[in-house]
Amino acid sequence: MRTLVLLALGLPFLAHAQNDYLANDPVWTNTAVCGDMGGGGGGMCVSTDTYNYRLDGDSLIGVYTYSKVMRSGSVSLAWQGGPPPPPPACTGTSVYGPQDAGLLRQDGLRLYAWDGDSDELLYDFDLEVGETLPITMNNWNTDITVTAIDSLLVGTEWRKRFALANSWAPFLIEGIGSSNGLFEPLSNFLECGYSLDCFGLDTVGYYPGPGPNCSLAMGVAQVSFARSNLTVSPNPVNDMLSISGVDPQHMGFVRLFDVQGCERLQGALYRENMTLDMSAIPGGVYVLVVGDQRQQVVVTH
Repeated sequence: MRTLVLLALGLPFLAHAQNDYLANDPVWTNTAVCGDMGGGGGGMCVSTDTYNYRLDGDSLIGVYTYSKVMRSGSVSLAWQGGPPPPPPACTGTSVYGPQDAGLLRQDGLRLYAWDGDSDELLYDFDLEVGETLPITMNNWNTDITVTAIDSLLVGTEWRKRFALANSWAPFLIEGIGSSNGLFEPLSNFLECGYSLDCFGLDTVGYYPGPGPNCSLAMGVAQVSFARSNLTVSPNPVNDMLSISGVDPQHMGFVRLFDVQGCERLQGALYRENMTLDMSAIPGGVYVLVVGDQRQQVVVTH
C-alpha cells in the first residue's frame, strides 16, 4: 500500500532546508484546561490558563547557548457540575508572569531543552512517513507514528508539518512544537488538555493560519505594552474602565477583543479621556485596541 504524502497549496514539496527556529522573536500562545475534583460539593473546579511563551535573551550552560523562554498569562477559575455557590478557592481571574519557563536550543533539525540537570531532546523534526517519534522530554509514548507530511510557510521559511497517529496532539510542526504547544506533552496528562492556539513571529501570526485574529491573541498575554501611550484604569476592572492617552489621530472607535481574537465590545471614541462600561463583559483577559494602540485589560467579577 502506498502512503499518501500531502502537499501544501499545491506546491511541489521542498527539500528539508535548515531553518533558524529561534530567530525573529517567536511567540507561542497556548491554552491549558484542567479539572480538579478536590473542590468538594460534588463538582469540579476548572481552570483555564491562557499564556504566551516568548524568548528573552540567552544563557550559557557548559558548551551550549540556550534561549531563555518566559511565560506570561492569566488563569480563570470556573465551578462546574456542582451546586452553587462555588467554593471561594474556585472563583476569579489572576494574571501572572513573566516567569522563567525553560531553556531552549536548536541543533540542526532538533530542539533541546535544559531540564535543570541535563540537556534533553525536546523534538526531532528529521522524520519521514511511517517513522515513530522518539522518546523525548515531553513524549513518553513509543507508538506515535508519522502518517503524512505537508508544508506551511512561516515568515519566509517553509516548515514541515507531520500528521500523527496514536497521539492526542494531531500534528507536529517543524521548529514550533506540537499542536498541544511548545513544552506541553504530546498526550494529554491526567485531567488537563492543551492546545496551541497560535504561533507567530513578533506580532504576525502564521499558525494555524495567518490573519489578524492570531496576532491579536498573541498580544493579549503580554504583560508590557511599553510602546503604547494608551493607559487604562483600574486594571483589573469590575465595571467602569477609564481610558486615557489616546492619540488624537485615532479618535473614532475603541474595540475590545478576547484571547481568541473575537470582538467583544465596540464604542465611539470622541475625546482623549473616556470611560467604558465593562460590567457585562465576562471575567478574563482582553486586549483594548484604539487604532494601532493597544493595552491589556483584565476583567474580574
